[in-house]
Amino acid sequence: MAIAFALASIALYPGGTLRDSSVRGYSPLQNFLSDLGMTVAYNGAANRPGSACFILGLVSVVVGLGGCVIGFFRQYSADRESRPWARAAAFVALLVCLAFVGVAATPENLVLGLHIQLTFFAFRAFLASAVLFTVASARCSTAPTRVTIAWSVLTAALAIYVWIQTWGPHVRDPGGLEVQVVAQKLISIVAISILLYQSLQAERAGTRELSMT
Repeated sequence: MAIAFALASIALYPGGTLRDSSVRGYSPLQNFLSDLGMTVAYNGAANRPGSACFILGLVSVVVGLGGCVIGFFRQYSADRESRPWARAAAFVALLVCLAFVGVAATPENLVLGLHIQLTFFAFRAFLASAVLFTVASARCSTAPTRVTIAWSVLTAALAIYVWIQTWGPHVRDPGGLEVQVVAQKLISIVAISILLYQSLQAERAGTRELSMT
């Protein structure tokens, strides 16, 4: 569902980038994902249908993320050693979900400052949650090592992206826009892929527990 909304939003985006308003349509190398949520695109054309699709797509991702978090929390909370870490991770993950809802509700062209602050907070909280889930899985006796490794990979990827966000080239620098745009897309793909993998692992673990009872 989220992918369908994203593709529709891309197809409906009128055009323009932060540096060049004459660009036609959506540029994978020069448009952030958040550009799709603008009610008026960089070329000055209205983008309300595309913006609506972006909001629906992002909310779908948040709902999916929330479901994943519930599954991880249940798995890691079953072990006394990992329970405190799982609770902390789930709480921070809830903040991540709320932050991304805020990102969806604050179009760049209307409230750019708040939109950027929410985006930065979301990814930093996401990093903190990944660290906590890494520790929770490591302390959980029923979680296989590959799960902890996957959380560690996500943590490293998020740390690199947060570093790029904070200290990487500015979007106004030569090539800076492309670096930030590509980095955002890469971390989105990596994060979604690892969360899907972790969800499958949690589901398998739950199935094994049921078969043993």
